[in-house]
Amino acid sequence: MTSRAKKRIVLPTRPEPPSIEQILQDVHGAIASDPVFICDFSDDSSLSNNATLCEKEKQYWQSCNYVDMNNKLKEALIQLKAKCDVLRSAGEKLEEDIENLREATM
Repeated sequence: MTSRAKKRIVLPTRPEPPSIEQILQDVHGAIASDPVFICDFSDDSSLSNNATLCEKEKQYWQSCNYVDMNNKLKEALIQLKAKCDVLRSAGEKLEEDIENLREATM
């Protein structure tokens, strides 16, 4: 009977765990549809609190997005009003110049 010596398999060394900065960078760089952030709970009633928290989190972010978009729209409105005033004054100036040209040609 021959005995086979079991060869020991040498595994590569384990990499260092990521630093906190690297973890935060990954989390901040992840898109909202990343599977880690999607709440998919089974029908287990013990998870209903987690599902409620997930829904509240979703509503919170929707509210934040709404407020952000509303602020952007307010800024755009201010800019559009300013541009409208500039165009209106340019139009009035143009009409004055046209009237002056008509009077000069007569």
